[in-house]
Amino acid sequence: MPERDATTRKEVIDDTSPEQRTDDAMNIGRTPPPPWLTYGILYFASAWIGLRLATVENLASPIWFAAGIALAGTLLHGRQVLPGIWIGGAGALLLGGLSPVVAATTALGGVFEAFVGASLLRRLGPPQRLLQHSYSVIYFLLAITLLIPLFSVSIAIPSLYFNGLITPDRLIESIVTWWVGDATGMLLISPLLLAWLSRSSTLLRRQWPEATALVVATVLVSSLVFGGLLPAGAHNYPISYLPFPLLLWAALRFDQRATTATLLLITGFALWGTYRGLGPFPQQDLNDTVILLQVYIGTMGATILLVNAIVSERRQATSRLALAGKVITHSPDGIIVADHRGIIFSANPAFYQATGFKQNDILGKSIKQLKSVHHSPSFFRSVWEQLKTNGHWEGEIWNRNQAGEIMPQWLSLNVIKDGNQHITHYLGIYSDVSRQKRIKERIHRLAYYDVLTGLPNRQLFTDRLNQAIKYAGRHTSRIALFFLDLDRFKNINDSLGHSIGDKVLQLTAERLTKCVRQTDTLARLGGDEFTIIVQDVNEDFDAILVAEKVVKAFKQPFIVDTHELFQTPSIGIALFPDDGESSEELIKHADTAMYRAKELGGNGFQFFAAAMSEPVRWNLTVETALRRAIERNAIQVLYQPQFDLYSGNIVGLEALARWHYKGPEQTPPEVFIKVAEDTGLIHRLGDLILEIVCKQVVRWYQEGIEGLKVAVNISPVQLKQSGFASRLRRIVEQNGALPHQIELEITEGTLMDNAELMENLLALLSVQGFQIAVDDFGTGYSSLSYLRRLSLDRIKIDKSFVKDIPQDSNDAAICSAIISMAHNLNLKVIAEGVETEVQMEYLRSERCDEIQGYVFSKPVTPEEVSEMVRQGFWHVEAG
Repeated sequence: MPERDATTRKEVIDDTSPEQRTDDAMNIGRTPPPPWLTYGILYFASAWIGLRLATVENLASPIWFAAGIALAGTLLHGRQVLPGIWIGGAGALLLGGLSPVVAATTALGGVFEAFVGASLLRRLGPPQRLLQHSYSVIYFLLAITLLIPLFSVSIAIPSLYFNGLITPDRLIESIVTWWVGDATGMLLISPLLLAWLSRSSTLLRRQWPEATALVVATVLVSSLVFGGLLPAGAHNYPISYLPFPLLLWAALRFDQRATTATLLLITGFALWGTYRGLGPFPQQDLNDTVILLQVYIGTMGATILLVNAIVSERRQATSRLALAGKVITHSPDGIIVADHRGIIFSANPAFYQATGFKQNDILGKSIKQLKSVHHSPSFFRSVWEQLKTNGHWEGEIWNRNQAGEIMPQWLSLNVIKDGNQHITHYLGIYSDVSRQKRIKERIHRLAYYDVLTGLPNRQLFTDRLNQAIKYAGRHTSRIALFFLDLDRFKNINDSLGHSIGDKVLQLTAERLTKCVRQTDTLARLGGDEFTIIVQDVNEDFDAILVAEKVVKAFKQPFIVDTHELFQTPSIGIALFPDDGESSEELIKHADTAMYRAKELGGNGFQFFAAAMSEPVRWNLTVETALRRAIERNAIQVLYQPQFDLYSGNIVGLEALARWHYKGPEQTPPEVFIKVAEDTGLIHRLGDLILEIVCKQVVRWYQEGIEGLKVAVNISPVQLKQSGFASRLRRIVEQNGALPHQIELEITEGTLMDNAELMENLLALLSVQGFQIAVDDFGTGYSSLSYLRRLSLDRIKIDKSFVKDIPQDSNDAAICSAIISMAHNLNLKVIAEGVETEVQMEYLRSERCDEIQGYVFSKPVTPEEVSEMVRQGFWHVEAG
């Protein structure tokens, strides 16, 4: 017998591939350990970890991972693992300081719990598919929450209590913690082991990058939430919800293995952070901390298991539907489906091959066109009557093919009914489920969706508006109805043709889709009219935000073929119930508000109440006025001098843009600069300011004022534009100035946004001769090593650190550190916002080089600069 076995084994090995032969040779003589030993070791290790997490007062762990291992092992391998679970549990408890008798008795609770729990859950079917259906997940959650832990608690707690290890005042707390800890452990570990040991699916190679991204994102987010990396005040906000999207990502894009592994990873970080006193859960009372942690992990685990099960059900249904479609498609018999009116909308390839018809010949047409004159009308009436009465008819029938020839067929007709026993379809030999599904969806889309844009049409819009009004009425909530019309769209159709206009409408639909939530409804009523239904509007400001987002979506031109087209919207907004309680009233009032928006010039929005609409147009009005101011050179530049702190000489000036929007009052720079950045006007505004500065520098030189360099603030938006350095040099040269007379002020935050880009750009600007200063220094997070690589000339201490020195010791220390660091890098330091003699003297004592602020001068006009120098009040530093 041994010789025969060896010969047989050799034959089998010889028949396999080289790779399999290698694997088999490695496995010869290797016997896997028995399940009781494997699970005993796992139970021992997890129980020991659980004891380390347990509170001293009640010896109960907030998460008893061992319970999940025991339940999964018993489900997969039956009773044979129970001895190992008892030995592992007793060993861990013995190692934890319990006496042998108490340890052995207490460990029986885990054995009994696993045995009863597995017996209950096996009723749902094979353990590998235990959590693939929503009903089984609910059963599992109820079982591990309400029943299974009872069998551990009823043995373990009395054992510890009667041996004096749990005091009477801690009894209830111990029961609750033990119960919830076991339930949480089973919730986390049992699904994980069942998923990974079932090997039901494998990770595709194309999924590895996404899986890696999921792991990295989970680690980063969990580290932020539970690792104490966020600011102290962040825990006042619900940051513990941040990992939830990652769990949804795992559930929707991967299988149960990835979901449970992600859940365990997040749980691990939560435990790690909480026991280190970090994250959102630590409380003064340890019991409160445990409760918060248990509720969080339990809620997160239960929710994601349900989501995973629902996704699994959907995938299975889709797979079954696809399989059924393939079977029917490849059927040798011809199959055809008609709706309840006898209109054909589906047929399989065998039908087309047998009859010679093409799809266009029969789809959407009556099944009667297939009949021949061979049968009398009474014959067909009897067929339809029998179908309605019995739901089935079978017999020989003479039909007509595509060539008009009469051919005999054996036809089996069946009625398909819905849940209300209403006839929905007729199946005549031919029935392709997948094709039927597509046709049905197409009919639905043709009935309820716009063909050009794919958006809901007027019929579906009206239905959804009525439903939204009913919902809002029941829940006392508000609705905002938007009517949107494209300004001067008719000109595009008239000048460029309707094909270009259609493409503009399609692009408009794409942009609008990005402006609304999935719960909102975006529809096209026809022509260039669109509507948006926004539900659950708490305040008018919510509607304003949506409207501003829509207006902003039209800032960029539409590129259609070779045409660059600018299009703007006029939007009217009506609110429910403020402006009407019926769909007709809301539509009417939103339409009225939209025409009011057109009357005001378009490119904006109006509420039905005119008094509410004026403030929301402010940004658009400012943009228009600013655009005109730039075109008319109506931007004023003032100059604030910068002085050497030791010689008192003026060493430079900072150019400050000023704009008088309405009347003599100035518009704050932070307001119109922000508008310029948002609208793209910042490039033209920046060029204009630089031109004014260059011309003024040349004018001062002609007046005999030499050696002055002027600092110009550069927006981060300007820096990101390609060709910025060459355009800058061209403007300087065209206006007769020299690059070394211009200093570019760039904020510290901008330098940190794109380190590599900034390093290369600053090096290029420095080579061209420009001076570079870091503005608002101290407000960012730049490092010494990073600054060392940049081509810089000066560091400018932000005024927020200057205003309270020397009284504020923290600000004083920061200023001192910045000055010392800058000098170590051979950089000059200038402090801005210096307003008092005390501040100036302190900065001088700390060896600051230069200052800027009201202590010497406010921003002044170029003429005032010339006058102060000529009168000898200001002395220019020798160049």
